[in-house]
Amino acid sequence: MPRGRTNGVNRLPRRWLFAGCVFDEANWTLVVDGRRVPIETKPLEILRELLLSAGNIVSKEELLDTIWPEVTVVEASLPTAIHKLRAALGDDRRERKIIETASGIGYRVSVPVEMDDRSADASEAAAAAHYAAVEAHALAAAKPSAAVPRLMIAAAALAIGLAAIVVAFAPSPHVAEARTKIVYGQSDAEKAIRHLDIPAIEKMLAAGWDPNTPWDKEGNDALGALLGRCEWDRGHDERKMLLMARTLVEGGAAIDRRNIWGDTAYSIAKAPRYCGPDHPVTQMLEAICYGGDMGPRDLCLATYELTPAQRRAQGLPPKG
Repeated sequence: MPRGRTNGVNRLPRRWLFAGCVFDEANWTLVVDGRRVPIETKPLEILRELLLSAGNIVSKEELLDTIWPEVTVVEASLPTAIHKLRAALGDDRRERKIIETASGIGYRVSVPVEMDDRSADASEAAAAAHYAAVEAHALAAAKPSAAVPRLMIAAAALAIGLAAIVVAFAPSPHVAEARTKIVYGQSDAEKAIRHLDIPAIEKMLAAGWDPNTPWDKEGNDALGALLGRCEWDRGHDERKMLLMARTLVEGGAAIDRRNIWGDTAYSIAKAPRYCGPDHPVTQMLEAICYGGDMGPRDLCLATYELTPAQRRAQGLPPKG
């Protein structure tokens, strides 16, 4: 079974069910106890890797190589992402933890896991049969007569035959994926964010677009670009901007990611030059950062706002 990156290349139509949670790989969403929870891209990538090896330990080195390929990251990156994953799963409230730490080695999923593989060909076959049956029912209702049983039998046979044809001649998952995959670039994202086009962003996220992709040479991302609207459009629709920000965060936009100047989304948002502390987006980001014990907290601060102790805790060099 092929495994791919979360930028939309080989994401498979699978659902993972475990401990009251559902991870929908195709739509890149996590539902915990019946409620969809916002989670960033990297923690969700880690979850998928752990689920692929459910019950077995995945070493720290394997996770670092898979989640951050060809990138040198600070030592705290993996524990921070694991902390966010546990927070999303509500592990602190569980008697039996979902994510188990193997001290000095790595991590594993310690609960039973089921995988529901929803292949594209089966879905198409079911849809074909369904619509053929609906058509037969409509025909029978519109023209009741002695010929109706024969018509219904013929329609049912057609439905079965059509379903068989779809299955027999459906392309392999790789071919089907290659045909249906839509690749979105930053120009598409820039246009959607400039117009606060939330449906367009939702479509891009569903197709695998990563909102953390650097937006410019200063390392800003989509969320940072959205916050720039506060500077150049003082009369913007605050509610619509809040919904866009929420969509990006739920789609994996990291609120604690820093640009080359050390700014995070929260530090940009609260700056008077941009949205300011009273803006709905700023208040949302602050609530995510500091609204509970499991929030990122000081990870949301810009590097220049951190105390020496906070900088050491995050593996950052001293000021200067």
